[in-house]
Amino acid sequence: MKIYNTLTNQKEEFVPIHKDEVRMYVCGVTVYAPLHLGHIRTYIAYDVMAEYFEKFKNKKVFYVRNITDVGSVVGDADEGDDKIELKAKEEKVHPLELVDYNIKGMWEGLDAVRCRRPNISPRATGHIVEIIEAVSKMIENGYAYVLDGNVYLDVSKIPNYGILSGNTLDKLSAGARIEYDERKHTPYDFAVWKKAQKTSVLKWNSPWGVGYPGWHIECSIMSQKYLGETFDIHGGGRELQFPHHENEIAQSYALGCNTPAKFWVHTGMLNAEDGTKMSKSKGNYVTVEDALKTYGPQKLRWLCAFSHYRSPLAFSRQLFASIDAENKKLENFISNLKIGVGNTHNQALDDLLNEFKTKFEEQMDDDFNCPNALTEIHTFVKKANEEISKNSYDAKNVQEILEFFLKIDSVFKVFDFLYEKEDEKDDVDEEKINKLIEERNKFRQEKNYQKADEIKKQIIDLGVEITDNKDGTTSYRIK
Repeated sequence: MKIYNTLTNQKEEFVPIHKDEVRMYVCGVTVYAPLHLGHIRTYIAYDVMAEYFEKFKNKKVFYVRNITDVGSVVGDADEGDDKIELKAKEEKVHPLELVDYNIKGMWEGLDAVRCRRPNISPRATGHIVEIIEAVSKMIENGYAYVLDGNVYLDVSKIPNYGILSGNTLDKLSAGARIEYDERKHTPYDFAVWKKAQKTSVLKWNSPWGVGYPGWHIECSIMSQKYLGETFDIHGGGRELQFPHHENEIAQSYALGCNTPAKFWVHTGMLNAEDGTKMSKSKGNYVTVEDALKTYGPQKLRWLCAFSHYRSPLAFSRQLFASIDAENKKLENFISNLKIGVGNTHNQALDDLLNEFKTKFEEQMDDDFNCPNALTEIHTFVKKANEEISKNSYDAKNVQEILEFFLKIDSVFKVFDFLYEKEDEKDDVDEEKINKLIEERNKFRQEKNYQKADEIKKQIIDLGVEITDNKDGTTSYRIK
């Protein structure tokens, strides 16, 4: 299996550090605004990776994705307003109220698009002690310095700075001159600890005064705390390659770790219909809540399978028409397959299925090439249709095909038609479902989200998909 490693700019054979386990860290959301489709594109990609490792490669995945609830400054700069503090001030709410509201919406959105939850979702504010300890160590090691209550990392002392992005100090210096505090050792030194403004709510005491952590230091500390000094995969959107991930590597070096992750993996950006990057800061994003109402979870997951995870993806309403057509072909194939069952086992159909299994896995092993894997699905459907139009086949043929499509769907999570079994719907106790939904909504109103999530899992285990509506009600669909 090969994965493209941004660190080396090439595909490399992937061998996990621990034989039967993949340890993966993905940069999470800064929770100052609602989840949008750009986030979904990224997190579905890593969801597909995690599920493929487990379902096809028999590797247990230990997945950590952080939540940034302090430290991310407007424009991703070293100086200025914290995004969360600024947004809370605009909306006239406490910053932590804003954070809790957006975290709740984040989980609802990601659950709705069928993304597995990480094993751990650490919050930056829960790791202030570890961050202060790390910053102190950087200063002791001679890599960081204090300036007016801020602590900066001296990138001139990092010999491999630019190793991930190519943005070495020589190249950065050759570019346009930037305005900076000339007391800094270099213009590109970045803050690992920031002095808080008097009006700041999110701030903590430190040896350098009252302040809060820099954005980059948070991920370095949380990833290594839960996954070890060196782990398998560090992921995130392409826009995080520089400066965020480059600075993470620099920080790790300053703390005595040369290689925090073996593979650095980056997803392409989701662009708006006008071709520009879809982002919260530009205000041109589509919220997941709105997209789910218009398109539903199945189409949003299909959208991400239509292009390679490293490629930019343009959001287009026309693309959803293609998705409908593709999905209909597969649905018709499965429907017709079930109808035409005979008594004679078809070895030729077995051979086609075995060939398909091999080719599907070959494409996914080649850097998770979902579009090519999708092509193999349609090639199989075309060949299988030709075979079943000429020769008989039996229930065993059907069962084997359905089992592999279900295995694929455990990764892609788009083949809803596999679960549309009208004869089984009558077996579901709808009275029990309604009772569980009522109980869950009670816990949600009490803000006991842990209990609410436990009940939601019970409902999902019954083969039921639920949707929380904007008016406070909850609807459900029996799969």
